[in-house]
Amino acid sequence: MLLFRCVQLIRRTQRRNYDTAFFCNISRDSLTDTNFIGDFVDFVSENPDLAPKLFFEFGQADIESAPPATIGNLARLADLGFRFSLDQLSHLNLDLPGLSAKNFRFVKVDAQFFLAGNGALANGIAASDVKEWLDRDGLDLIVEKIEDEKQLVELLDYGIDFGQGYLFGEPRLSRSD
Repeated sequence: MLLFRCVQLIRRTQRRNYDTAFFCNISRDSLTDTNFIGDFVDFVSENPDLAPKLFFEFGQADIESAPPATIGNLARLADLGFRFSLDQLSHLNLDLPGLSAKNFRFVKVDAQFFLAGNGALANGIAASDVKEWLDRDGLDLIVEKIEDEKQLVELLDYGIDFGQGYLFGEPRLSRSD
């Protein structure tokens, strides 16, 4: 339902000539439901204008444990021009060239990784090196859960690409008009 709601919102913003894009989280259940994903891939293949407006976001554990059929469906989406974001990181032991080749363009990291001084995600990678490490493979860093201006000031020292969190506004329902 969330996926099709994103498509509705994209259509509405296009009618108003807004240049915007949406990130849509895809659950493990949806990702591994071959009937649903197959039908969805067929739907978006008939609507190629959605590709630059819709980014699919997947949890790290879901991608790492995805069966070959699921990876094949992601490849079909990538071939249609869709780009992906890796979310819910539990570690930074990532195959960045592999992710980039699969059309992943964003990696989301919790603000606390940077603010708590190399937390559990570190795996030998210093917080100050994360941005450069991602840049080498064309991945942008999104720092999430930024709650206040003090955190933002500290995070800017790391050269982050994008920030997300309550500092920038609470989630709200879209209007029906």
